[in-house]
Amino acid sequence: MASTLVFATFACADPDAELRQEFRAASLALAGQYDPGSRVAVEGRDGWILHSREVDYLTPGATVGEIAPQADDHSPSEFSDPVSVIFGFHSQLVQRGIELYFVPVPERPVIYPESILGPEPFSDRKVKPNLHSFLQEVLSALQERGVKVIDLTQLFLSQREGPNGRSVYAPSETHWTPHGIALAAELMAAKINATPWVAAIPKSDFYQRWMLREHRGSMYKLYEAETGRALEPDEVSIRRVRLETDEGRKRIGLNNPQSPVIVLGDSNTIFWRKFDSALPHHLAYELGFPVDVFSSKGGGANESRLNLVRRIRSEPKYLDGKRVVIWCISARTFTNPVQGWIPIAMD
Repeated sequence: MASTLVFATFACADPDAELRQEFRAASLALAGQYDPGSRVAVEGRDGWILHSREVDYLTPGATVGEIAPQADDHSPSEFSDPVSVIFGFHSQLVQRGIELYFVPVPERPVIYPESILGPEPFSDRKVKPNLHSFLQEVLSALQERGVKVIDLTQLFLSQREGPNGRSVYAPSETHWTPHGIALAAELMAAKINATPWVAAIPKSDFYQRWMLREHRGSMYKLYEAETGRALEPDEVSIRRVRLETDEGRKRIGLNNPQSPVIVLGDSNTIFWRKFDSALPHHLAYELGFPVDVFSSKGGGANESRLNLVRRIRSEPKYLDGKRVVIWCISARTFTNPVQGWIPIAMD
């Protein structure tokens, strides 16, 4: 009787507790179907092709602080805790009068849990639950130390399917879609636009238009290479953003050193740029002015910060007038950064 009461109380506290266990068990089972490093494209449920690192991201338990090495198979233990490094970067920026917004991009299986469990458990759920709280544990630890974070998880879960066939992710592509980027940019810009200094920044006019395109993402291409089986491309809705000038519409450059806002991170910051639909384009539209960009493919934890520091050291006045740094990286960087999390001094 007592054990039944305890279980009932726990179920009321977390109605999705059993589903979380099923999600974790299914993630572990999927990860067990391939040898680490032997496969990249993993066939999930409901038509999703997942990256092996997306699946690996789902398997660790709580890994913040001293137990961080448990989530990292690659890095030396002294470089495995992201919280201290992110806080250190935040502290260096605060000393220079600059705000940091840390914005991890959620992994696809967290926003589309049917890619792991299939659609049946969610048939009566309008908004899918968050079944993997690893990211929230990290972000809570950062917030406790005063770092400003933007958690996109609930936003993406609640608006993962938008108008005209827009979705925040596509089954064939690991990167977020322009719909997801637009949602994130609107949220980031709302926080920045609420600060007094923004009113003094000269504004530009921008043109924007949504269009639908076929997209054969990297995961479908890898899956075809590994299995010999071809898959139909996705349809992705793309918002093209360009600058309106007296001479006509012009593309927005990513090198804008006079901007008060810096964006740095991994390939999520520049994906879709050939369609004028990457994060800097959506942010420019929402803010009214372009941003400066430091992006490094696969090096969001360290390389993009290092590129920023190199710029500061070569141009000592580069940070003059800078107000905000947006650090945007894939959430799976927490569990498998290429080199770990390395402290980098700005001086």
